[in-house]
Amino acid sequence: MRSVIKAAALAVGMAMTVGAGAQEAGKREGSFVVHKLNDWLYAIGEPEYYQKNYSYLLLGSERALMFDAGANQKEDITRVAATLTDKPLSVLPSHLHFDHLGGLHNFSSVYLVDIPFTRKFKRDDGLYHVPEPVYLGNFDHMTVKPFKVDRLVKPGELIDLGGLQVRLLNTPGHTRDEVVLFDETHNVLLSGDHLYPSWLLAGNLKDYIASLDATLKLINPQTTIYGAHADEDANRVPAMTYAEVGKIREQMLAIQAGRAKGETFSDPELIKQARLFKVEKDISILTDIEFTDGRAYGYKP
Repeated sequence: MRSVIKAAALAVGMAMTVGAGAQEAGKREGSFVVHKLNDWLYAIGEPEYYQKNYSYLLLGSERALMFDAGANQKEDITRVAATLTDKPLSVLPSHLHFDHLGGLHNFSSVYLVDIPFTRKFKRDDGLYHVPEPVYLGNFDHMTVKPFKVDRLVKPGELIDLGGLQVRLLNTPGHTRDEVVLFDETHNVLLSGDHLYPSWLLAGNLKDYIASLDATLKLINPQTTIYGAHADEDANRVPAMTYAEVGKIREQMLAIQAGRAKGETFSDPELIKQARLFKVEKDISILTDIEFTDGRAYGYKP
C-alpha cells in the first residue's frame, strides 16, 4: 500500500515502453485504464485514484485470474475483465489491504494464500472475516464483508490456468500475507506491494530483506517485474528491473545496520510521519510509519 498526492490523469492513448518492450496504449474503461502487455497478461490501472493502483489479469485457456481486486468500490472491475475474456474468473489479492480489495465483492471466486495468518480469519460458517486493523479500510470509508474462499494456495504452489502456470510465493515484509506470482515460462514477476517503483512501506524490515533475498534468487536480470502502484506517471504501468531490486535490498540492509541517512516524511492522504530513505529515481523506502489516524504501521515476526 502507498499514498501519493492526488494528480490528474495524463492523456490516455499515449504509447509507452515498459519492461521487456513496447506495450499497447491504454484504453479507458470508466475509471480504469487497460494496458495489453501481451496476449495473456493485461494491466488494469486506476490513474485517478490517489494510490495509482494496478491490478493484473492473467488469461489461460481454461481460467482467468485477477491479481488484486482494484481499489474502486463502486465501478465493477470484473466488467472490465469480461471485455477481455469469457473464461471463468477468480481473484487473488496480493495482500489484504483496502486498496487491493475495493472490488472484491464483485468476484464470485476468491483465492487466498494459505498461511497461518490468513487461516485465522476463517469463521465457523466457512466464510473469511478480515478485521479492519488488518485491511485498514477506514481510510477509504470501506468495509470488507465476510467472503467465501474457493481455493487456498500454499506458498510455492503452482496455479494452472490452462496453458499458463504461475507460482505463488509468500514475500512478507510489507505485510505478513504479501504474495507475488512468478511465471517462469515467460520470465515475468507480478510483485504486488513487495516491489513497485515508488514508496515501499516496510512493515517488518527483517522479513522484507529475507523476502528480497528469496526474490533475487528466483528472478534474473532479464525478468520483467510489474508492481501494484505507479510512480508519478499514473498512466505508465509500474515496471521494475533486477538491478533496482538489488539496490532496494542494499538500502534496506543499510537501514537495518543504522548506516542509511533518512529524512522526515509525511503525506496528507495517509501518513502523519515516517522516515524516508531514497533508493534511486522515484523509489524510496518508508519506515517508522504513523498513519494520519494515529495508528502505527508494522508488525513483529
